[in-house]
Amino acid sequence: MLDIYFVPSSCRSIPKDPRGLVHAGSIDFDAHRSLDVVFDQCGKKGANLTYFDDSLLCPEQVVTMQRVFDANTGALGAHRGQIAAFNAIRGILDRAAEQGMGLAAFCD
Repeated sequence: MLDIYFVPSSCRSIPKDPRGLVHAGSIDFDAHRSLDVVFDQCGKKGANLTYFDDSLLCPEQVVTMQRVFDANTGALGAHRGQIAAFNAIRGILDRAAEQGMGLAAFCD
């Protein structure tokens, strides 16, 4: 499971553990894998939440990911799991951007 937390915009290194952070949501391996194409595009733009590594996104990277997700809205298949995963990540990105927050992701 990849657990994602909001972090303040001033955060420049990934916290050692998520205690004290606000949980934004989670995504399991199959859901993450169903969005491989979108996450690959995010990575090419310098913003990605990899599944097997802890990662940190600054607010600017959150906005970059939002744009990539926007550009790929029509590219989704009809697979219900893929659509649910897309909507879950997109919701996390939207909430972080609205608050001017970054994101920290922890793989367990």
